[in-house]
Amino acid sequence: MSSRALRRLERQKLENELSISPEPERNANAFALLNDEQTRATPKQPNEPPKNKNNKKKQQQKKATTNKKKQQNKIVDEYGDDEFDKILEQMRIKDDQTTTSSSVGSLDQDNEYKNLFGNLSMNTIEDANSTTSMGMSPEMLQQFKRLAKLTRGWGGKDRRGIPGTTRKLIFSKIKDDWLPTTLKPLNMEEIKPDDYVNFLDYKEDTADLEELQLKINKEVNLGVKYFQFSKINNIKERVANTRFYASVVMSPDPESLMQQLQQYPYHVETLLQVAMVLLRQGDNKSTSNALVERALFAFDRSLHKGFHELLYQASNGLARLPYERFMNRQFYLCLFRYITALGERSTFYTALAYCKLLLSLSPAEDPLGVRYFIDFYALMSEEWKYMVQFAESPLVTTYTRWYTPGIAFSTVLAHLKLNQEEKARGALKKAFEAHPYTAYKLYKQIGLSNDLSLSEGSFKIDTEVEIATETYLVRCTIMWNDQSHRQFLHDELEKLFSDWKLQNSNNGVFSSILGSFGFKDNKKESNNAPFNLLRFAILSGENKIMAKLPQQLWSRNDIFEYDILPPKQDEEQTVLTDYVDQNLLGSIIQSRTADEGNFDEIIRGLELQNVEEAENQQD
Repeated sequence: MSSRALRRLERQKLENELSISPEPERNANAFALLNDEQTRATPKQPNEPPKNKNNKKKQQQKKATTNKKKQQNKIVDEYGDDEFDKILEQMRIKDDQTTTSSSVGSLDQDNEYKNLFGNLSMNTIEDANSTTSMGMSPEMLQQFKRLAKLTRGWGGKDRRGIPGTTRKLIFSKIKDDWLPTTLKPLNMEEIKPDDYVNFLDYKEDTADLEELQLKINKEVNLGVKYFQFSKINNIKERVANTRFYASVVMSPDPESLMQQLQQYPYHVETLLQVAMVLLRQGDNKSTSNALVERALFAFDRSLHKGFHELLYQASNGLARLPYERFMNRQFYLCLFRYITALGERSTFYTALAYCKLLLSLSPAEDPLGVRYFIDFYALMSEEWKYMVQFAESPLVTTYTRWYTPGIAFSTVLAHLKLNQEEKARGALKKAFEAHPYTAYKLYKQIGLSNDLSLSEGSFKIDTEVEIATETYLVRCTIMWNDQSHRQFLHDELEKLFSDWKLQNSNNGVFSSILGSFGFKDNKKESNNAPFNLLRFAILSGENKIMAKLPQQLWSRNDIFEYDILPPKQDEEQTVLTDYVDQNLLGSIIQSRTADEGNFDEIIRGLELQNVEEAENQQD
């Protein structure tokens, strides 16, 4: 066969592939910007049906244009609706996975330090990792080090070894002031697909069980797995859970929490709560961050083998953790706190990797609102191409609420950073059309003048718009720090608002006519806002954002710092009280001995009760 015929066949094959795929193949791999260690995180999906191979000889004898049309018609005939949906679902999952997946190396802040400060010596890194933040005495620290040597498998040279397994830690490195122990603080199990359908049933108003089961089966065929963390059901954990509940919910007592931390050093809820107490004190930020790291370690050493393997393969986009489980929510919260700590250290690249991990655990639901802050870490880590491509991903383009003010206007800035002024102009127009009120506030805050003849009353504003706008405004000044970019924003927004005022002038006349007849055009349309936005607003701790929250929100009885707005589901939902011993709680409330150390008798009573229950079950 001549070289010309070979080239013609190759061109025909390429045309066939393009007729099937809605996007070029390069888009499916473009999100691996933060995954240099493993650029091929996911296997390539087939884009060409097998039957096409049998028709190559016939296709050779036809013109390229005619062949293309016939091939497109053939594809439609060969694939039914179900098969075509499956192909689209495969491409969507693959694209979403590359958007949310990150390699294990990008989750290690030491690697970012090396990139920032050059080739740091191992001694320098080891010295930083061995530094304690808990104010421990030298004598106690030496005891911990001796105990670490006696605990087989604890730490190791890379500080990632844990007893009882050859698997290494992924999120954390063991510190010298962490108490060596052979016991896992938590359990993690894989959820069977047939059981996972119960987590979706209460959320869906229109889909029946068969449709939900079909959806789950498609995900399973693509490699998606479901997991859940759970507490270990023993006396020690029940006492720790009950004391925590009494010290946080029944009668807030920070001192009691700090004392409990000495007795239960790996109790996740206590670690995260004490970290927030220290953070509010203002002068204990390093200690607060150290407690968050220890809480992350508690989850890290408890990872399921399957979950661990997905992370190591940079396939965390295929791991799901339903938000309905209480300990899953604690893991979400721990990741959120850790991302905040990484940002405070200016390790934005690592923070972005954890944002992707947090989003991958439930990308459709996004329970903590990663969509409202991932743009900040993408720009601050100078991952401008990733920012643009994330804005073009199916997650953002499919759902209107995913196109947040932050993603919209940060995409404009990313184009400017890439010297793509024309694309920035188009992105700004799109952002303006989607979020005119945010554009108005951004012009006033970032623009070089404030000469717009507009007021907030010119816009339709609801609670969601106000909160979402403020989530971007509180951090936009740090990103729009280049004078030329601010000038571009100022000039382009002036043009857009000039056209916008002309288009809305007729609406203004109509509204004034309605007003003369006693009809009011209420700009404040609704107080409803998505729960993930409300959770992020509260967790952010930003006063300007929290000031926009509706007042009736604070009258709810399900807003706790350790568990904000848990989902409502009677059957599959778990909450802290499921792990609390009611008899012990009653004794604490009655005697007020939550911090007086008088728990020995209560614990012995619980042990006897467990022994009696076991004997009764045997009988």
